[in-house]
Amino acid sequence: MPLPAWVLLSFVLWVVSEAVAYALILRLLGFAGAILLTILTSLAGLAMLRRLSLAGAWRLRRSLAMKAEQRTSLSRETIIDGALSTIGSILLILPGFVSDFAGLALAAPSIRGWVAARLPLIAGGAAQKPRRGAPELVDLSPQDWSRRDERGPREPRMIP
Repeated sequence: MPLPAWVLLSFVLWVVSEAVAYALILRLLGFAGAILLTILTSLAGLAMLRRLSLAGAWRLRRSLAMKAEQRTSLSRETIIDGALSTIGSILLILPGFVSDFAGLALAAPSIRGWVAARLPLIAGGAAQKPRRGAPELVDLSPQDWSRRDERGPREPRMIP
């Protein structure tokens, strides 16, 4: 199955931008400086990935040690933040200065929050934004609602 054109175009643009960035760094720092900077950013990405995995393992161990009624589930925001941090550390590990810049940007919590707010996917489906002015939660008392049978029309009910 062929790749969509936008995927191929994005990949080509990414490779070209990495080559241009590498040429600029070579001109500024020389060959040894560019190689050293590449190695340093890869090591920073590995350290960041190691820290993230250790923190995740510690949270999981702590959660498993708690009693079932005390456990709190991870929120979607926490999971998305952790995923973006992991993607940022992987981008730092990859050779290339454009990917390093994106990885360093994802290391900043404010940038991760900005990216997470614009992600269309949240926990298995497209995020549905509430209509402007629509309440996010409608809390009804038991007297304010009733079940509706599909068998026939319902009598109108007066709400005091």
